[in-house]
Order: sequence, then C-alpha cells, then structure tokens
Amino acid sequence: MPAVREWPKLLANVPKGAWVALSHDEEKVIAFGPDLREVLERAKQAGENDPIVIRVPQSEAAALL
Repeated sequence: MPAVREWPKLLANVPKGAWVALSHDEEKVIAFGPDLREVLERAKQAGENDPIVIRVPQSEAAALL
C-alpha cells in the first residue's frame, strides 16, 4: 500500500490555480507557477526530469470534485 502524503501541508505555500512540479517521490515541491511549460523547465533545471505535475484547485469546492 502506498504511503499517504501530506499534500495540504506540502502545498501550503503554493498559490491557488498554480501548476506544481513535485519530486518523483512526492516529498517536495520542485517548482510552481501559472505557466505549465515554465514549471516543467524549472523542474528540469533542478534535475527532476520526470516530476509529478498537478494543478492546485482555484477553490475548496473544486478540490472536492
């Protein structure tokens, strides 16, 4: 069974609506921002070639969908 991640804690400083590149082990935020391509480029520059990419919901209601 995979470990349960503390995503709310991990994403606490990420603005709503931002794209986020997480390390492959889901332990840290590598990059975030409004532009997906920029986030992927910054993750690659940081040495994370295969990040997990998510988008933080704009609202609490969207997170439940």
